[in-house]
Amino acid sequence: MSKNFIITLNRECGAGATNIAKLLSKELDIPYYDKDMFRMVSDKSGVLEEFFHVNDERPGNNLLYKLIKELKPASQKPSLGKDIVSPDNLFRFQSELIKELAENESCIIIGRCADYVLKDYDNVVNIFVCGDMESKIHRMMWTFSLEKEVAEERIRETDKQRHKYYNYYTGKTWDTASNYDLCLNTGDMTIEEAAEQIKLYLKQKGLMK
Repeated sequence: MSKNFIITLNRECGAGATNIAKLLSKELDIPYYDKDMFRMVSDKSGVLEEFFHVNDERPGNNLLYKLIKELKPASQKPSLGKDIVSPDNLFRFQSELIKELAENESCIIIGRCADYVLKDYDNVVNIFVCGDMESKIHRMMWTFSLEKEVAEERIRETDKQRHKYYNYYTGKTWDTASNYDLCLNTGDMTIEEAAEQIKLYLKQKGLMK
C-alpha cells in the first residue's frame, strides 16, 4: 500500500456489499466497519449502543434540516444536552467516529453516509453496489433462509429507508451514479469479481500496488 485510503460502500439490500467488504478486508488486510461501529461510538459517546441500532440508517425528523439544505448534522459537533439521543445527534456522534477512522487508518465503511461525511477528505473511494431484483432476492433467500415474498419485501423496505436516510442527511439522491466513483451491478457478477474490480480501481488511482 502506498498511502492510507478509505472505501465507502453504499449498497442496495441483497446486492452483496457486506460479503464484498469482508473479502476486501481479508485481501487488503484492512478492517471493515458496519454495525460494529455502534459499539465503538457508544464507548466514545457514553450513549447506549441500543440507541444507535434503533436509529440505524433511518432519517431524522428535524424540519429545519429539510428546509435548509446547507445545514447538515454531519458538519456539527455532537450535543451532550437533552437531545443527546435524537437521531440527528446520534448521526453527529457516528460522523465523528467515521472521520476519526479516516484520519488514522485505511478501512472500508459500509453505508452511514460515509461518502458524504468524508467528502472533504483525500483518498476516499466511493462505491455503490446494486443489482437486479431477481439476483438480490435469490441472495437474500440463500443468506437468511427467507421465503421469496419476505425477501422481496425486506429489500424494498430496506432500500426505501436507505433512500430517505441518505437524502435527509446529504440532500442528495442515494442511488444516483454521479455521487460515486464506481458503481457495480452484482446481478451477473460474483463477489470475487466485484472485489477484483474495486482493487483494479484502487490500482488505477495509485492507492495500492
